[in-house]
Amino acid sequence: MTPSPSPETARPSVSLGFVAVYVLAQFGIWVALLTPVVLTLALRVGEIASEAEKGRWLGIILAIGGFVALVATPICGALSDRTRSRFGRRRPWLVGGLVVAGLGLLILGLAPNLLLLGLGWIICQAGFNAMQAGCLPILPDVIPVRWQGRVAGMLGMTSTMGTFAGSWITQFTQGAPLLMFLAPFAITVAGIGALCLILPDRPAHGGDLRRLGPFAMLRAIGAPFRDWDFSWAFGSRFLIMMAWSFLLTYQLFFLTDQLSLPRGEATQVMVKSMAIIATATIAISLIGGFITDWTGRRKPLVFLAATLEAAGFLTIALAPSVPQFLVGVAMAGIGKGLYFAVDLALLAAILPKPEDSAKDMGVFQIANSLPQSLAPAIAPIILAIGSAQGDDYAILYIVGCGFALLGAVTICPVRRSR
Repeated sequence: MTPSPSPETARPSVSLGFVAVYVLAQFGIWVALLTPVVLTLALRVGEIASEAEKGRWLGIILAIGGFVALVATPICGALSDRTRSRFGRRRPWLVGGLVVAGLGLLILGLAPNLLLLGLGWIICQAGFNAMQAGCLPILPDVIPVRWQGRVAGMLGMTSTMGTFAGSWITQFTQGAPLLMFLAPFAITVAGIGALCLILPDRPAHGGDLRRLGPFAMLRAIGAPFRDWDFSWAFGSRFLIMMAWSFLLTYQLFFLTDQLSLPRGEATQVMVKSMAIIATATIAISLIGGFITDWTGRRKPLVFLAATLEAAGFLTIALAPSVPQFLVGVAMAGIGKGLYFAVDLALLAAILPKPEDSAKDMGVFQIANSLPQSLAPAIAPIILAIGSAQGDDYAILYIVGCGFALLGAVTICPVRRSR
């Protein structure tokens, strides 16, 4: 009997040029998706809605888009895994998502009212998450195991780079609503287009799209949780993202209410904080990716990263001044960079079924999205406890420290990765 090829030998060989194009494509997705989230969608809402209503409408539009993102990636991933097109199983979703996202951005730039603006954002989220469903599984599909750590590290820094690049581009385009959305999207078109040209993509061998009805889809989405390693890794990412949701959402209120800074000064400190997080994340992501490939170890580095984040959150909670606050932010940023450099590579190693990689990685993205909705929902309860003890916003970061420590512990039971 001829032995079946190992996962490593079954993958096509790839060049450094392919890796560069892959990272560019992921960066292109983030720059066009996160620029509206961080800046340009708020600018458009401010143009259309009244001063009193703009905050509420922005929250509504972002929340609806967040729900679409929550469900679209695993669904599109499951469909991608079963796509038998002669163009491959990933390429149709990359191209289709690109077209849909472009349509959504066009609507955002031209929308005369809030209803069309919300519709445009829903279409955008559907398109960008279809692209993610085709892009994320390229890591386990194509990238050799010996490179997965460093490539995961490069992918981990693309969201931070995309946020800063989009903000930089917007300073030149904010006078033209359509250009605000389409200028960052030009990078997406270039990255996804180049990736589709060189991607070694084959049609799916198993599964049938015609048999993937609503109930079969629900079963498919729930299937990876029957694998203990996947469930532990999902739990770890979920807990870490809960901690980060507290940090990112309540920085301003911590500075104004806990450290008693004027709003203008607090805003300047937040700019420094985001710059520190970005610098630490980008630098450590690259270093961490090389370390995990060199050592072949994932779990100890994930544990160390989550512990560093927890120490950073605790430092913030106990900070009596801005310098100590920024020290805590730096510690948490170093932990974040190391975590995202290694965790994605660990996930690629423990996926339950290679043929379901897009769907399972899409399910894993729920651990990123769901905390962004849950953290603001439970924060008022935590703040009520903190207010009774006179700690107010500090208690949020103590709770965040606890979530991060639990995230470190939760990675330990994983067995299929060292």
